[in-house]
Amino acid sequence: MVVASRVIMRILTAALALAFGAPAAVPPARADSELRVGTYLDNKPWQFRDGTGAVVGFEVDLVEAIGAQIGRKVVIHEMVFGEMFPALEEGRIDLAMSTISIVAPRVGRFDFTQPYYETTQGVVVMRNSPIRSLGDLAGRTVSVIPQTTSDLWVTANKERLGIAAIRKAEGLDEGLAWLGEGSVDAHVGDIPALLYRLLGRSDLAVVARVPSDERYALMLARNSPLTEPIDAAITKMKRDGTLARIHQKWFGIPPEPDGPTAMVLPRP
Repeated sequence: MVVASRVIMRILTAALALAFGAPAAVPPARADSELRVGTYLDNKPWQFRDGTGAVVGFEVDLVEAIGAQIGRKVVIHEMVFGEMFPALEEGRIDLAMSTISIVAPRVGRFDFTQPYYETTQGVVVMRNSPIRSLGDLAGRTVSVIPQTTSDLWVTANKERLGIAAIRKAEGLDEGLAWLGEGSVDAHVGDIPALLYRLLGRSDLAVVARVPSDERYALMLARNSPLTEPIDAAITKMKRDGTLARIHQKWFGIPPEPDGPTAMVLPRP
């Protein structure tokens, strides 16, 4: 009878523990198998949808190769450019990619990998526009994509250049559409993306470069445990030629041997 009572008490104790949420044994947590990547897809040739709807581009190939190296499946989360910043901080994505430049305000807030591309900003106009230099922007309406380095530069130089108004476009497609319809006079954006669009647009012209030499990198939450493994994967891709092959695929030429696409560099 005593033995039976003890058995009953153990059963009752276990039942009460389950009912009232007492801690139970939990199997060890598995490492996440996904790499959640936030990006804005209106950004040829870096990331965009092709004719079949597939997400493709230079940076897409980059993160797919990284995912293969660190053993995670890449899952793309489409969002507007400015949404990537809170999405990282809130843990909704692991990584942001969208030709993100390394600039001081961002470095203090997020982790960055080493850079993998060097660029600058440019001014695109309709080919028949009288605008031919930065000085010609006086009295004009200029479009930019919000929270980009183009936006930061145009806003900082609006008064100096005499720019009449700044209009915020959701993406390059919208900025160029406004340009075509005449509701803006110029659009300022990344030179590689602008030049890529010119391949199929003979009515456009890049007429000036903005003095804002920049380098692109992948951006992660501050102190992310993925920062070092992802940066190490980029180092390997530079050394084994994977990144050079991606550059050749999307730009038709090999990268400069002394540039950040080929050279292993420290993280900022």
